[in-house]
Amino acid sequence: MIAMPVQEYIKHAYESEEASISAIAKRTGMCWRTAAKYAQRDDWNEPMPSVRAKRRPVMDPVAEIVDTWLLEDRLLPRKDRRNAAAVFKKLQEDHGFKGGERTVREYIQRRRGELFKGDSSAYVELEHPIGEAQADFGTIHCVRDGKIVEVKSLVLSFPWSNAGFAVPMPSENAECFLEGLKLLFEQAGGVPRRLVLDNMSAAVASIGEGEERVLTEAFMRFQLHHRFEADFCGPARGNEKGNVENKVGYTRRQWLCPIHPLNSFEELGKLLAAEAVKDMDRVHYKADRKISDLWEEERSALLPLPNVPFEAMRLDSAVLNNYAQFRFEKATYAVPQGKPRQKVLLSVCWDRIEVRNREGELLTTLPRSYMLKEQPIDWPALFEIYSRRPRAAVHSAMFRHLPEAARAHLQEADAPDRAIRVRALRDALKTYSMDQIAEALEALPADRRANPANLELKLYSLRPENRTPKPIAEGYTPLEVAAYDPDSTLYDQLLPTRLEGVATR
Repeated sequence: MIAMPVQEYIKHAYESEEASISAIAKRTGMCWRTAAKYAQRDDWNEPMPSVRAKRRPVMDPVAEIVDTWLLEDRLLPRKDRRNAAAVFKKLQEDHGFKGGERTVREYIQRRRGELFKGDSSAYVELEHPIGEAQADFGTIHCVRDGKIVEVKSLVLSFPWSNAGFAVPMPSENAECFLEGLKLLFEQAGGVPRRLVLDNMSAAVASIGEGEERVLTEAFMRFQLHHRFEADFCGPARGNEKGNVENKVGYTRRQWLCPIHPLNSFEELGKLLAAEAVKDMDRVHYKADRKISDLWEEERSALLPLPNVPFEAMRLDSAVLNNYAQFRFEKATYAVPQGKPRQKVLLSVCWDRIEVRNREGELLTTLPRSYMLKEQPIDWPALFEIYSRRPRAAVHSAMFRHLPEAARAHLQEADAPDRAIRVRALRDALKTYSMDQIAEALEALPADRRANPANLELKLYSLRPENRTPKPIAEGYTPLEVAAYDPDSTLYDQLLPTRLEGVATR
């Protein structure tokens, strides 16, 4: 197999320069058959284990004819132009076309964007060209198991219409980046013609002299598979993709406020997808039209999604230890079906690792071990705020993440009593954790929780170190006194003796 940069050159010469296969073969010094294989390739998934044979594009014999029709139609009013169905019918009748209507439709959609690139006469004059997108990672915060966790969000923005989409990911690695882009393209219903990125390691392997970039093989496969043009910002010049930078912050503030729980990436992804659609119902900041209307126009300028889905994965290998385990990216994985010292093949996807033996037989599929960065919720600081607005405490964004006992303790009180309880919890948090306070509230009878003194006593009693007082350490008492143990029976002898038969008063 020839190197990926050579494959990319062949595809570029064939698609963009419209060079013949014979000319490409002469330039590269390879045979015609090999040049044709890569020039006409549509599926750029990493072959495993073999590469599928590709058919010759059926549009080639009629491509020039269709291009001419498109250029002619551009001179006519829009209502008089031929649509894809009419073009398909004419090709069948006059030129014996053997392909399908979908093939013609996808070709027309792609060629209109290429032939009329920069022609904005049919569109609102905006700052960015139609069909161009920007992508970048951001950080969002969710709540998981009572703690705030950081989650990566891959955002795709279309500056022309100001439409945007977002998908949550557990990491910024290459697999998450490519899988995220694929999901975003599917949400958009098409592929942007040009994608602006920064120099993230998931796409750029290195930057040489003159900002010459060496792309990762995985990204090159993804780009060729989806047929978009990639453009990269200069080093330390993220402002060149300012639209998506703003969109990252916008989605965090508008789509995920208040902070949401993280039950699964799938659930959070559905929420973000719904918010993306809902957000289009507002007016564009510059065009005085709804974003949804502009997006309908821009979506028609996108490239079609590939017929064969791209699988974002990479291949690796490992050797099992004596316990049938292997280490991968600082995590240990067990393969019960494996054998000690066995060499295994790894198909690493964004969410899982498929483990195979040397014969390619699947041994097991393991969920990928991502460590989410956690930080505790700052309850002392929050209750300091609540103490100034006790009535609004139960309506705060973080209130629902309180332990159930603490939530009930505040909800069951009326406004004056709630203020007392909020301040009591604020004071208790200076010494105790929220979990300790919840334990104390659960241990208290319902009729005793209202009194802050009872809560303090219960908290004190639940601390093991407070159950037995520490002895007082002092050194001024003489040892003979400190060690003296009096005989209390001597005091009994001093009591008056009752005489028999004598009455006492």
